[in-house]
Amino acid sequence: MARLPPQSFTPPTSGSLEQRVRIIGEALSRKADLSLEPVYSAVLLVAPGGATWRLSVDDTGAVSTVVVARS
Repeated sequence: MARLPPQSFTPPTSGSLEQRVRIIGEALSRKADLSLEPVYSAVLLVAPGGATWRLSVDDTGAVSTVVVARS
């Protein structure tokens, strides 16, 4: 899933304090929900034969694998 650019937020300047706090809280919750998905630069996978492989992707979407020595 692609990361979306951050959206600007202008805090409300009118309405009751309760309304303004609710609006700010809702904006924070939306931002938290967007950042819940973990992001990794690489993933290590173990093949059935026991070899460990690092799987990564470049900016064009090309996937690369490299065997990793593990002790």
